[in-house]
Amino acid sequence: MSEKPLVTMRAEGEAGGVKTTVRVGEHTPFIVDEPERLGGTNAGPNPLEYLLGALSSCTTIMIAYVAQDLNFDYEGVSFVTEGKLDPRGFQGMEGVRTYFESVHVQIVLDTKESGDRIAELQKGVEARCPIHNLMHAADVHITSEWSRK
Repeated sequence: MSEKPLVTMRAEGEAGGVKTTVRVGEHTPFIVDEPERLGGTNAGPNPLEYLLGALSSCTTIMIAYVAQDLNFDYEGVSFVTEGKLDPRGFQGMEGVRTYFESVHVQIVLDTKESGDRIAELQKGVEARCPIHNLMHAADVHITSEWSRK
């Protein structure tokens, strides 16, 4: 039996209150914070907003990879990603999930490809996108709308 070729990724940082500075590799550190109404300084997006950004960027990266595999021609992509959650969960109410109930992804491709080809691209992207699959495994109801410009 062969070993899985696992890759280790790492983030490090420090926090004061709810404001966190995160460093990943040689990249510029980024700030994770909460709005003032939740005790933060609003110096950066909160963790769930970063998760929506991670889903969006992971999707666009996978679009590039899958498009190459499918010989799918496009010039660019724009997106809007929204998540809905019940804040009572992270406020401590038992029985209420602490993360998104649902997420909606809207993808607009700058392409002349057909609707069938866009659907083929979408299927491949959603099958291979790690963040999409992580959220799906967490029973987040994910809907998406893919169209062309």
